[in-house]
Amino acid sequence: MTKLMGLMGGVVALSILSGCTAYDRAENFVTKPVVQDVKKGMTKQQVRDIAGPPATEISMVHARGTCQTYVLGQRDGKQQTYFVSYSDTGRVMNYGFQSCKEYDTDPQSGQ
Repeated sequence: MTKLMGLMGGVVALSILSGCTAYDRAENFVTKPVVQDVKKGMTKQQVRDIAGPPATEISMVHARGTCQTYVLGQRDGKQQTYFVSYSDTGRVMNYGFQSCKEYDTDPQSGQ
């Protein structure tokens, strides 16, 4: 019975530690300037001053304006991206943890 309790305790400890590692990796992305400091209404120049140059910039097909993708780093062997979309007037409209290509999808395609 004591061996079983010891084994279960070890499993719980490893689970907790692995969860902390995943949290630490996510924490690194949340503290990136493009994620932490970019707000709706900012100009492209303000975003560039905060985040630096984007990896890509596209004119959106299914929405108005343009979109910039920033590469935050790698996580589990996959590139982690963050998009910032701009209105026709060059102001931040939206942002989030995906690429511009993933963000600019046809709203009718899911129906």
